[in-house]
Amino acid sequence: MDKQIVEISNDGFSLFLHRGFLVVSNQEASLNTEIPLDNILSLIISAHNITLSKNIINAIIEQGANIILCGKNYIPCSIIMPYAGHWLIAPRIQRQIQCSKPLQKNLWKSIVQHKIYNQAQILELFFPDHSSIARLKQLAKETLSNDARNNEGRAASLYFKSLFGKNFVRDRLSDDINILLNYAYIVLRAMIIRAICGNGLLPFCGLKHCSKTNMYPLADDLIEPFRPWADMLVFEEIKHLDSINHIELTPEIRRRLTGIITMPVRNEKGCVSLNDAVFDFVSSLVSCFEDKKVKLRYPLMEDLVA
Repeated sequence: MDKQIVEISNDGFSLFLHRGFLVVSNQEASLNTEIPLDNILSLIISAHNITLSKNIINAIIEQGANIILCGKNYIPCSIIMPYAGHWLIAPRIQRQIQCSKPLQKNLWKSIVQHKIYNQAQILELFFPDHSSIARLKQLAKETLSNDARNNEGRAASLYFKSLFGKNFVRDRLSDDINILLNYAYIVLRAMIIRAICGNGLLPFCGLKHCSKTNMYPLADDLIEPFRPWADMLVFEEIKHLDSINHIELTPEIRRRLTGIITMPVRNEKGCVSLNDAVFDFVSSLVSCFEDKKVKLRYPLMEDLVA
């Protein structure tokens, strides 16, 4: 069974455990839903007034899932994650910490290259004749170790304006298209964090990101090549909106955006969900640390434009 993200977006709900299930209840609305604990990828709490216990938090975390608490505009305020998620956690963390600077720089080069190339694939999907496609592919090809020329930033500016319009500005606090991107990235980030913990790595020991205020720099490194899948969902969503200047993030929209976790993609194992592909990708990072060489396994995006 595919893992699912459970979001509590309305006030007045109570959460409790019953025989291996998370029960979501609202007496006033006569709602009572049971969700298998081992089927939860993430629990997102965006409502302001709900009831839950420490036992529920522990039970969800023990299954390897994480809990996201959201604040204004559905931006996460905190993420509760498993402290230990793999029986080989000690030796894996040791290899992660001992990763050399040259290897870190080459891993980041690979990640940036695939992110930019995937951005080109998304642009080609929606605008097959767009002039920016060739430029993005060239930027991917010319990316140096540690992305010394900041091709990621140059590509992002070109890509977003080509995809969403020349007036688009990436602003995390805006309630336009950005609010959809924020939410899709939240879901994607939760998948990444869960995969990192499940593979026995430290999410706060990054390759490139190193902000002192960021507890999950490795997640923000590894999310990059997967962002274009979220962008694709957002682009499909705005086709059905009357206005993109002030967007209301309705439960229906959030439900469609969480569909990213089961989006079919292709990797070495065949057709799998994006969630499974993310886990396999993070597992390949473990192999990079162990073998001291770049051997990341990325899902393919070519099928989208074939």
